[in-house]
Amino acid sequence: MNRPSPRLIGAFVAASLLLLVGMVMFLGSSSFLGKNTRFILFFDQSVNGLNEGSLVKFRGVPVGSVERIMIRAQGQHSDSTAIPVIIKIDRTRLENDLGVMDEAFDPVFIKDSIDRGLVAELSLESFITGQLFVEFSFDPERSNGLQWHLVGDSEMMEIPTLSSSLDEITDDVAAIIADLSELDIDQLNNNVNRVLENTAVVLEGIDSREISRSVTKAADSVTTFMQSGEFSQTIEDAQEAMREISRTVKSFNIEDGPLAEKLNTWTSSLTTTLQGLQKLTTQADEMMAPDGSLRYELESMLRELTRAARSIRALSDYLEENPNSILTGRPNPE
Repeated sequence: MNRPSPRLIGAFVAASLLLLVGMVMFLGSSSFLGKNTRFILFFDQSVNGLNEGSLVKFRGVPVGSVERIMIRAQGQHSDSTAIPVIIKIDRTRLENDLGVMDEAFDPVFIKDSIDRGLVAELSLESFITGQLFVEFSFDPERSNGLQWHLVGDSEMMEIPTLSSSLDEITDDVAAIIADLSELDIDQLNNNVNRVLENTAVVLEGIDSREISRSVTKAADSVTTFMQSGEFSQTIEDAQEAMREISRTVKSFNIEDGPLAEKLNTWTSSLTTTLQGLQKLTTQADEMMAPDGSLRYELESMLRELTRAARSIRALSDYLEENPNSILTGRPNPE
């Protein structure tokens, strides 16, 4: 039996190792060839929703990811109860994909940025899933006086963090849900339906057509009276009476004295009144005309009342069939 050639076995093993190394370098080139810079953050709040691999963003632009979340870190101050989070900044990607200079996000750059107010905080990626990410921003006012959690020298530079409002938002949402759970939805729905039904009954009880006919009839009557000779004759009779009074005053030669002053005042007042009445007659005639503004507005109001009654009736019927829509809203049609 022929023995295997040692050279052949050695060549096969060497080729396998080269292939394995090549695959590892190809699949994980960012780890072997990339220039990754690591920093440590400390959060004094819950990190629930932040996972290894969660994004790290600078003003919305992804610049790295979360590498590790721990309970305590080496060199952490004994009084500190914050959660340490190690992040990784992929400087190779920043340089190749985003056009950032090579020295960007290196320790010297970060140290200078911290002096100018660079801070990190947790932000909500999705309200539905509760996924969090780390957001970098500049906030010089709030960065002053922040607590440092590392003591002495450390392998990784610490970046200060701000407490976000996520906990307050979570508490507010929980309180709202608790309040909603205490609501008597059935009673609320019944009250709403009862109010809507009563409103619809009142509006439907208004005989809009009869009112419209009555308004139209009254407008026609006023228009007919104003356009008739009787109204014009009344105005002419009043004017003739004024002229007769004037002639009477002149015939008695009453030009001076208290009586003359009173008659003149009364005559002027009556003349002004008749002129105003004539002007009012003209305006009323225009408004009460078939195409007048008053009639149009009255008819429009009656039509709106009719439509409102129908809408309230439809809403009442819908809420009676779908009481949960008071809270969930009406579903969008697909």
